[in-house]
Amino acid sequence: MATDNQRDNLRDATPEDFSHDDVPAYTPGTDPVGTAETEVFAASTPAAAAVTGETAAIDREPQYIAPAEPVYEEVTVVSDPVVEEPVAAPVGRGTIDFGLLLLRLLVGGYLTVRAIATFFNLGSSGGIVALETAYASYPFGNGMAIIVPTLELAAGVFLILGLITPVAAAVGVAVTGFEALHALTAADGGWGLLLTDATVILPTLLLGLTFALTFTGPGLYSVDTGRGWARRPLASSWICALLGLAAAGAIWWFGAGVNPLA
Repeated sequence: MATDNQRDNLRDATPEDFSHDDVPAYTPGTDPVGTAETEVFAASTPAAAAVTGETAAIDREPQYIAPAEPVYEEVTVVSDPVVEEPVAAPVGRGTIDFGLLLLRLLVGGYLTVRAIATFFNLGSSGGIVALETAYASYPFGNGMAIIVPTLELAAGVFLILGLITPVAAAVGVAVTGFEALHALTAADGGWGLLLTDATVILPTLLLGLTFALTFTGPGLYSVDTGRGWARRPLASSWICALLGLAAAGAIWWFGAGVNPLA
């Protein structure tokens, strides 16, 4: 059986078992250096003082530890070599520009010479009087006798130089279109004359050549060599070609008084 002392050890602790003399007293102070606050716990009982012999100073500030230097590892990245695509050599224009120069000189030269011959009554042209006679049946025949050679001269000179070529070609389409319609009407032989009558074939060929120049451009041997339409005409060609045909129909309708669609 358990003894009385054993039974006392097994019982629960009560407040009477403790005395205030067992709790150490707290006294604030400073450390010997005077840089941080310390807490001094002194034994309040003679027994505790006899055991320790001195008070204990506790530093409340944690010790500063410098962070470690970062360690960098050198990593070599190996990438795939860049393969450059081969660049195709520019394709030359060959003799295209020389051919366009000859075409411009041929068409522009013919229009210029004929206009000068009309204005100055050279050769067998008959001059302005001959055109007035040819256009006598038209409401504005006398005016057309001046307008037609003027348009021929302007288109011819600009085509020879290769200057604002799409516009010059459009003017050429307008005047040669009018002359082709006039020749076909004056011959009064139907569309079959386009293959048999030289007076109808020539203005028709001129119409076709000037119409073609609106799409080809002047080439590099021209004043327009720095322009886009000299190397690769696109939108300007269609616009000028359609404007030239529309102008030819308008001149025929208002100058000759004949509906071009009839």
